[in-house]
Amino acid sequence: MSAEITMPQLSDTMTDGIVVKWNKQEGQAVKQGEEIAEIETDKATMPMEAFESGVLAYVAAKEGAKVPVGGLMAVIATTGEKAEEVKKKYASGGAAAAKPQAAEKAPVAVQPKSNPPAAVAAKAPAAPVKAVNYNFDVVVIGGGPAGYAAAIRAGQLKKRTLCIEKAELGGTCLNWGCIPTKALLEDGAFVRKLRTEAAGHGVSFDNLKIDFAKIVGRSRAIAEKLSKGIAHLFRKYEVKHEQATGQIVGPHKVRFTPVGGQAKEVTAEHIIIATGAKATPLPFAAFDGKAVITSREAMNLPAQPKRLAIIGAGAIGCEFADFYNAIGTEVTVVEMLPQLLPNEDADVALLLERSFTKRGIKVLTKTKTDKVEKTSSGVKLTLSGEKSQTIEADLVLVAIGVTGNTDGLVAEGCKLELFKNRVKVTPELKTNLENVYAIGDCISLHWPEQDAMAGYRHPDLAHVAHHEAVNIVERICGVSQHAIDYRYIPGCTYTHPQVASFGQSEKKLRDAGRQIKVGKFPFSASGRALAAGESEGFVKLIFDAKYGELLGVHMIGENVTELLSELVLAHKLEATEAEIIETMHPHPTLSEAVMEAAGVADGRAIHL
Repeated sequence: MSAEITMPQLSDTMTDGIVVKWNKQEGQAVKQGEEIAEIETDKATMPMEAFESGVLAYVAAKEGAKVPVGGLMAVIATTGEKAEEVKKKYASGGAAAAKPQAAEKAPVAVQPKSNPPAAVAAKAPAAPVKAVNYNFDVVVIGGGPAGYAAAIRAGQLKKRTLCIEKAELGGTCLNWGCIPTKALLEDGAFVRKLRTEAAGHGVSFDNLKIDFAKIVGRSRAIAEKLSKGIAHLFRKYEVKHEQATGQIVGPHKVRFTPVGGQAKEVTAEHIIIATGAKATPLPFAAFDGKAVITSREAMNLPAQPKRLAIIGAGAIGCEFADFYNAIGTEVTVVEMLPQLLPNEDADVALLLERSFTKRGIKVLTKTKTDKVEKTSSGVKLTLSGEKSQTIEADLVLVAIGVTGNTDGLVAEGCKLELFKNRVKVTPELKTNLENVYAIGDCISLHWPEQDAMAGYRHPDLAHVAHHEAVNIVERICGVSQHAIDYRYIPGCTYTHPQVASFGQSEKKLRDAGRQIKVGKFPFSASGRALAAGESEGFVKLIFDAKYGELLGVHMIGENVTELLSELVLAHKLEATEAEIIETMHPHPTLSEAVMEAAGVADGRAIHL
């Protein structure tokens, strides 16, 4: 059957579009997903894709023609059809189709496509070829930072939206990750300060006691409150919600199964997969929730362990090491790579290791875990590396990374493409299925070989997932050309001291042969940090030596995660080191360290 290409409605205000350019001519073969034309809408110039493979048999709207929404642009002869016969039928008016209007202006020039290196191409997905009455405009599978943000934004844009989430709204981040762990870390820091710093502040007391159950209970209450907040926003923006397990049946079709209920199927013009990720187990130590645990169990243990071993010194491993050490647990961290927080700048990792060691955390870097055995008293780890040894603990937290939540996602017969348990997507966040997209921690992002981002790994971070959600919904609806530059993703670790960074490390830049200037300002020279009793750490800024472009930010110290946004914005606005120095920072604040670090790089620091 012939496939009609009609003018899609890419925004609520769009009534027609202009055909700017045809990339294919009548008689030429086209492939599904190939960009065959460019159209100008009331928002921008956008590519138009073929949703069927075949031959472009008939072009009804010439370049420069104005076509109403739903009007016929062209016809593809699919397998088994003769292009000449298809053209004859449509050209003679034998097929019922809306006719394009004559252009009221000369053909418009093709708008240059923005394709900055390392940025998501600003392409708006095209609508389906044929008008179909779908149950929903947008169906989102997953209700975490990616899923609920996508659903809410779609609701704000007046789209009929359904969000399918099998557990609590907010996903892992809100319920079992980002938010409740920060509550635990704050309580741990409070206890640590009482134990180690009270005397210095003129405070003394007797018989300090810790109620572990209340500490855990406070974090759970915060998570529950925020989850209810998302439900309120769903009601506000008329987003429908099903607590169920979602499954992709095919393009435009989703099946969901409530707990103990019957499976139902719905159709949608657009489907967004946002199923998140789960902890990766060691091949020789399966999770049992008791002796070998994930971060989920670590924040909700029935009793405080006396000894805790942690395998993996990324953000999750280091944050739990910080918390449990602060409340009195004996903690050992095992990391195969040479430093804590392997993705961070070496100067930052070294200071964090010194801080951890000073507080009594046993840090074993360049150490591989060969075996985990359960014992009558807990677990025993057999380690190798610079020194072979065994350690024992009540339980072991495995924090070596995450893998996508794709189990059961794809129905039998559905050809959604996966890659290493993640959904394979293009830089535009498209899957291989028509109008099906994927975002957040469940995706494997594949860049073209020639792209500057080739080789970069998608960062599994809540704020990345959130921005991808808003990005894809706004492009679906034709209201924004917002792009994401994955080279400059801010990252935060909420240990004490905190770690915050974005951009490239000094070593990577020097290895790449970049000419750079480095400015480093210690908090020991900051009056505000000294007054707060938090003089540990520094701000390190890296600039291009010739143009002053901010290439990397690496900070460690109390509340540096709150300082990072200034520098993210500075980079977004292309501020140089001179402009950062000349921006008046209030005194006395920790933010002055940012100004001073830029001053060190430019030889203009006052307080160092």
